[in-house]
Amino acid sequence: MARLSGGDPSLLRRLNAIAVLRALYAAEELTLAELVKASEVSRPTVEEIAADLGEEGLVEEVPLSPGAPRPRGRPAKRYRFRQESGHVAGLEIGPHQALCLVADLRGDVVGRARAALTPETAAADRLGAAHRVLGTAVEGHANVRMLGIGTAGVVSGGKVVHNYRLPGWTGVDLPAEFGGGCPVLAGNDTDLATLAEHWCGAAHGLDDVVYVRAGATVSLGLLLGGKPHAGHHGAAGEIGALRQADGFAELVAATVLAVDPELVVIGGSDEELTARLRAELARLALFPVRVETSALGEDAVALGAVRLALSRVERELFSVADVA
Repeated sequence: MARLSGGDPSLLRRLNAIAVLRALYAAEELTLAELVKASEVSRPTVEEIAADLGEEGLVEEVPLSPGAPRPRGRPAKRYRFRQESGHVAGLEIGPHQALCLVADLRGDVVGRARAALTPETAAADRLGAAHRVLGTAVEGHANVRMLGIGTAGVVSGGKVVHNYRLPGWTGVDLPAEFGGGCPVLAGNDTDLATLAEHWCGAAHGLDDVVYVRAGATVSLGLLLGGKPHAGHHGAAGEIGALRQADGFAELVAATVLAVDPELVVIGGSDEELTARLRAELARLALFPVRVETSALGEDAVALGAVRLALSRVERELFSVADVA
């Protein structure tokens, strides 16, 4: 971001602060000279902004390491983004587990807690287990700024509007159940697992991906143009009526023909299923498509919920909306 002049001084100040914060967020640490170059903001303004961000707890000046050689003259100031200054939580409330992961503001997981569930667990007991793992996971981690939740079914506005797998789950309002401590975002579990694959899994760096979540039921997640595609009602990929049957590979192949992805990721399955799907796609697809088994395991949905929450926090950190 180039240094600006003129116009609303409060907006200019905020834009310069965002430029400084973005530069530090993208690096482990920067000298003052490096920060001036990266942000394209004047040196005096960078020093003032760094001091302000330091008072907010987001930035700190890095002291010279005790064992480091002493430079001649005055040592260069160094700054870093304090990723530990806040946290986000990602919570899966699924058929078989309630899993919460807590991450710092760079997405490094620093806390976790899990409870086993069954598809028959009553809604009240499922919510109770989710509250317990959330409380355990966030313990000792200050300033949880956002909670992301992933769960089975069609989720709209944070509310489960349709679900056929979990008893009493349709109608559950997740922000109402878990709000109070911090803002809450919620989404479909398969959509969030797809988001996790794009963030830190097999689909990292790819824009067009089909994610297949196979278990007792099957669901699909779609990543189109680098963004999850939930559909008009949030129900895209909800094909759970289909069991692990002969038509499974054909249905995925039909989706591949419709979407033309770079990659198909299989989550919650084994190598036998992956091999069968790879062979069917080689037979039916117009172009070769890579098929990979997810390496994220049971963490996939909770990691996607972390990414959902972290993306919102990043937008807030770098927003100019609070400038009058």
